[in-house]
Amino acid sequence: MTNEKTNGTGRIKLYAIIIGIVYLILQHAFYLAGHHLALLIGFEPFLPKIPLDDKIGIVSVFIIPYIWSYVYWAMGPMVVSKCEKQHFADYMASNLVACVVGMIVLALLPTYMNRVAEGLYKTVENPTVFDKLREFWYSLDGSEMAYNLLPSFHCINSTLCYLGVMGRREIPKWFRAYSLITTLLIYASTVYVKQHYLLDIPTGIALAAAAFFICKKFHWGRVFAPVERLCEKLTAKKAS
Repeated sequence: MTNEKTNGTGRIKLYAIIIGIVYLILQHAFYLAGHHLALLIGFEPFLPKIPLDDKIGIVSVFIIPYIWSYVYWAMGPMVVSKCEKQHFADYMASNLVACVVGMIVLALLPTYMNRVAEGLYKTVENPTVFDKLREFWYSLDGSEMAYNLLPSFHCINSTLCYLGVMGRREIPKWFRAYSLITTLLIYASTVYVKQHYLLDIPTGIALAAAAFFICKKFHWGRVFAPVERLCEKLTAKKAS
């Protein structure tokens, strides 16, 4: 059996830092595009709510992992770059596939949440800093109306971040544990700060897992080979 640890270089690559930042922007663009495509197509959004959602109260402190997720997602490619190139390429392919499929689902099956109807704008006595931060986040994300709920891109991206390091001996155990805990906290945050309904979580996880295992099985990361060869040529020219 091949020792995976010997296949990676054990350090974060410079190109992965750039990719991490670019991917953060790109995945958000796919997320926003889903709603705009839905408007263009003209499909009516539906409410993906089940009775159990009404039993989940607001826990505003969960706005912290919800916002931290953006930093976490940018870290994903950086950390996975410590592994061998094929794993990194397949990982990035899975991110791309999941985001594209997620965008298509958002466009063809648009969803919404009426935050006023959900009582999210009720006056809170002695609001905490977390309450204020949660309400501020609402103002950045549609204010009274929220769209693009199912599948949850928060769950898609966070699941992929964990799958990228799961079982990889190149990655320190403490970081793998951190990744698992952070991913679970982000899942919880989506419903505790009322940015999503319960059904949005498993659909996001399922999409991410399917994209990851398909890309790993068939090595869809090979699509990046021409880009890798071009970078190597440019690097060789600079060195000479």
